[in-house]
Amino acid sequence: MKLNKELALEAKKHNICEDWFNDLLHTEGKERLIEMYLDGIDFCLSNEYPSLSFIKQNFVGVMEKYGIFLDGNINSLNFRHVVALGSCEGIAEYTGFEVGQVFVKHESKLTIKASGNAFVMVDMFDQSEVEIVASENAKVCVNHYGGELSTITDSEPGNAIIKVIRKHSKTY
Repeated sequence: MKLNKELALEAKKHNICEDWFNDLLHTEGKERLIEMYLDGIDFCLSNEYPSLSFIKQNFVGVMEKYGIFLDGNINSLNFRHVVALGSCEGIAEYTGFEVGQVFVKHESKLTIKASGNAFVMVDMFDQSEVEIVASENAKVCVNHYGGELSTITDSEPGNAIIKVIRKHSKTY
Protein backbone atom coordinates (compact mmCIF):
# COMPACT_ATOMS: atom_id res chain seq x y z
CA MET A 1 0.00 0.00 0.00
CA LYS A 2 1.23 3.49 -0.76
CA LEU A 3 2.48 5.48 2.21
CA ASN A 4 -0.09 8.28 1.85
CA LYS A 5 -3.03 5.83 1.69
CA GLU A 6 -1.74 3.95 4.72
CA LEU A 7 -1.46 7.23 6.65
CA ALA A 8 -4.92 8.35 5.54
CA LEU A 9 -6.57 5.12 6.66
CA GLU A 10 -4.84 5.28 10.04
CA ALA A 11 -5.81 8.96 10.45
CA LYS A 12 -9.42 8.05 9.72
CA LYS A 13 -9.35 5.81 12.82
CA HIS A 14 -8.48 8.95 14.84
CA ASN A 15 -11.40 10.91 13.36
CA ILE A 16 -9.41 13.18 11.06
CA CYS A 17 -11.62 15.69 9.24
CA GLU A 18 -12.69 14.88 5.68
CA ASP A 19 -10.58 17.65 4.10
CA TRP A 20 -7.34 16.40 5.68
CA PHE A 21 -8.26 12.80 4.89
CA ASN A 22 -8.66 13.70 1.21
CA ASP A 23 -5.44 15.72 1.24
CA LEU A 24 -3.56 12.73 2.65
CA LEU A 25 -5.01 10.44 -0.01
CA HIS A 26 -3.74 12.73 -2.76
CA THR A 27 -0.38 13.73 -1.28
CA GLU A 28 2.70 12.26 -2.91
CA GLY A 29 6.22 12.26 -1.53
CA LYS A 30 7.66 11.97 1.96
CA GLU A 31 8.63 15.66 2.07
CA ARG A 32 5.06 16.80 1.52
CA LEU A 33 3.78 14.29 4.08
CA ILE A 34 6.28 15.69 6.60
CA GLU A 35 5.05 19.22 5.86
CA MET A 36 1.48 18.03 6.48
CA TYR A 37 2.64 16.51 9.79
CA LEU A 38 3.98 19.90 10.88
CA ASP A 39 0.86 21.73 9.67
CA GLY A 40 -1.38 19.34 11.63
CA ILE A 41 0.96 18.72 14.55
CA ASP A 42 -1.73 19.26 17.17
CA PHE A 43 -3.76 16.36 15.71
CA CYS A 44 -0.64 14.21 15.34
CA LEU A 45 0.76 14.74 18.83
CA SER A 46 -2.57 14.40 20.64
CA ASN A 47 -3.37 11.15 18.79
CA GLU A 48 0.15 9.64 18.80
CA TYR A 49 -0.22 9.62 15.02
CA PRO A 50 1.55 8.20 13.21
CA SER A 51 3.06 5.72 15.64
CA LEU A 52 6.72 6.05 16.56
CA SER A 53 7.46 2.72 14.90
CA PHE A 54 5.80 3.93 11.67
CA ILE A 55 7.81 7.17 11.78
CA LYS A 56 11.03 5.24 12.40
CA GLN A 57 10.34 2.82 9.56
CA ASN A 58 9.31 5.41 6.97
CA PHE A 59 10.68 8.88 7.74
CA VAL A 60 14.00 8.68 9.62
CA GLY A 61 16.71 10.11 7.40
CA VAL A 62 14.33 12.54 5.70
CA MET A 63 12.51 14.25 8.57
CA GLU A 64 15.53 15.63 10.42
CA LYS A 65 16.09 18.45 7.93
CA TYR A 66 12.55 19.58 8.83
CA GLY A 67 13.46 19.59 12.53
CA ILE A 68 11.73 16.34 13.49
CA PHE A 69 13.79 13.93 15.57
CA LEU A 70 13.09 10.47 16.99
CA ASP A 71 15.32 8.79 19.59
CA GLY A 72 18.31 10.89 18.56
CA ASN A 73 20.60 13.73 19.46
CA ILE A 74 19.48 17.24 18.67
CA ASN A 75 21.82 20.17 18.13
CA SER A 76 19.84 22.75 16.22
CA LEU A 77 20.40 26.43 15.60
CA ASN A 78 17.46 28.58 14.55
CA PHE A 79 15.31 25.74 13.15
CA ARG A 80 11.78 26.99 12.49
CA HIS A 81 10.44 23.78 14.09
CA VAL A 82 11.99 21.29 16.49
CA VAL A 83 9.95 18.19 17.31
CA ALA A 84 11.55 15.83 19.83
CA LEU A 85 9.86 12.41 19.88
CA GLY A 86 10.72 9.27 21.80
CA SER A 87 13.95 9.60 23.76
CA CYS A 88 15.74 12.55 22.17
CA GLU A 89 18.38 14.60 23.95
CA GLY A 90 20.04 17.85 23.03
CA ILE A 91 19.86 21.58 22.48
CA ALA A 92 17.60 23.82 20.42
CA GLU A 93 19.07 27.31 20.21
CA TYR A 94 17.52 30.53 18.90
CA THR A 95 19.45 33.76 18.41
CA GLY A 96 18.99 37.19 16.89
CA PHE A 97 15.49 37.87 15.64
CA GLU A 98 14.63 34.21 14.97
CA VAL A 99 11.23 32.68 15.70
CA GLY A 100 10.71 29.01 16.48
CA GLN A 101 8.27 26.38 17.68
CA VAL A 102 9.48 23.50 19.80
CA PHE A 103 7.50 20.37 20.68
CA VAL A 104 8.94 18.00 23.30
CA LYS A 105 7.18 14.69 23.81
CA HIS A 106 7.56 11.27 25.44
CA GLU A 107 10.85 10.93 27.37
CA SER A 108 12.83 13.55 25.45
CA LYS A 109 15.22 15.87 27.28
CA LEU A 110 15.87 19.21 25.67
CA THR A 111 17.61 22.44 26.59
CA ILE A 112 16.17 25.45 24.79
CA LYS A 113 18.37 28.54 24.63
CA ALA A 114 16.96 31.86 23.45
CA SER A 115 19.02 35.03 23.13
CA GLY A 116 18.98 38.35 21.33
CA ASN A 117 15.41 39.15 20.35
CA ALA A 118 14.37 35.56 19.62
CA PHE A 119 10.81 34.41 20.23
CA VAL A 120 10.14 30.72 20.93
CA MET A 121 6.89 28.84 21.55
CA VAL A 122 7.30 25.55 23.42
CA ASP A 123 4.76 22.76 23.93
CA MET A 124 5.88 20.01 26.33
CA PHE A 125 4.15 16.74 27.15
CA ASP A 126 4.36 13.37 28.89
CA GLN A 127 7.56 12.65 30.83
CA SER A 128 9.70 15.11 28.90
CA GLU A 129 12.34 17.23 30.61
CA VAL A 130 12.87 20.77 29.39
CA GLU A 131 15.32 23.42 30.55
CA ILE A 132 14.85 26.91 29.15
CA VAL A 133 17.59 29.52 29.26
CA ALA A 134 16.57 33.00 28.07
CA SER A 135 18.84 36.02 27.90
CA GLU A 136 19.00 39.55 26.50
CA ASN A 137 15.55 40.43 25.07
CA ALA A 138 14.42 36.89 24.20
CA LYS A 139 10.85 35.80 24.86
CA VAL A 140 9.80 32.19 25.45
CA CYS A 141 6.23 30.99 25.98
CA VAL A 142 5.72 27.45 27.30
CA ASN A 143 2.49 25.45 27.10
CA HIS A 144 3.15 22.95 29.89
CA TYR A 145 0.99 19.85 29.47
CA GLY A 146 3.33 17.50 31.28
CA GLY A 147 6.92 16.74 32.15
CA GLU A 148 9.52 18.58 34.20
CA LEU A 149 10.35 22.18 33.41
CA SER A 150 13.18 24.36 34.70
CA THR A 151 13.82 27.93 33.66
CA ILE A 152 16.72 30.35 33.87
CA THR A 153 16.32 34.00 32.97
CA ASP A 154 19.45 36.10 32.61
CA SER A 155 17.96 39.56 32.37
CA GLU A 156 21.24 41.45 32.45
CA PRO A 157 21.60 43.46 30.27
CA GLY A 158 18.12 42.86 28.86
CA ASN A 159 14.55 41.96 29.55
CA ALA A 160 14.30 38.24 28.84
CA ILE A 161 10.91 36.74 29.64
CA ILE A 162 9.79 33.14 30.08
CA LYS A 163 6.02 32.75 30.35
CA VAL A 164 4.68 29.37 31.48
CA ILE A 165 1.07 28.43 30.87
CA ARG A 166 0.15 25.35 32.92
CA LYS A 167 -2.39 23.29 31.04
CA HIS A 168 -4.77 21.05 32.92
CA SER A 169 -4.96 18.32 30.33
CA LYS A 170 -2.59 15.73 28.90
CA THR A 171 -2.63 17.25 25.42
CA TYR A 172 -4.38 19.80 23.20
